[in-house]
Parts: sequence; C-alpha cells; structure tokens
Amino acid sequence: MPRSHGPQRKSRHVLKKSVASRGVSFLLTEYKIGDKVVISVDPREHNTIPHKRYQGRVGIVQRIGRRTMNVGITMGNKQKILQTKLNHIRPLISSEAKEVNEID
Repeated sequence: MPRSHGPQRKSRHVLKKSVASRGVSFLLTEYKIGDKVVISVDPREHNTIPHKRYQGRVGIVQRIGRRTMNVGITMGNKQKILQTKLNHIRPLISSEAKEVNEID
C-alpha cells in the first residue's frame, strides 16, 4: 500500500463529527471586523478547510466576504491569514461573558 502524505493525514480525530454538531444555527452568527473567533474544522464541508494545525486557534476577523472570511492568526512571530468558509469558525466566548450568563 502506498504511503499517503496528504493534507488530511493523521487527522481522523479532528475530522470526526460529534453528535452535538447538528443543525445550521452556527451559520447565522453575525461577525464584525475585529471579532475574535476560534477555528473549528467542520468535517461536513471540505472546501476551504483550514489545515489541521489551526484547529482550536484563536484569530481575529480581518475581512468578511459574501461566502468566506479572512481570519488573522499569530503563530510565533508571524501573522497567518486564513481564508475559510463561515462553518469552520465559531465565535470566541470569553470567560467574562460566561460569568455574566451564570449570574443572570
């Protein structure tokens, strides 16, 4: 069997669907430039899928298009720009927002 060194190599756990990830409500989130988002790979969509090294990274929205979004991520001293569809990102829920929701 030939060796495979493709872009989705060793990513079985990252690309596995969970039972809780059903529905499309996460696509209805409104983003603004400067918002912080978390890269969360959606295995149902293979187009514009970010590399597995960006899974779980926090980035800042830099440009919003009709179907895609540019997200800036700092890795070390370099700024990386990811162009991805909206279903591969989630809004960052900060600890301050969680505390406010728990108080209410």
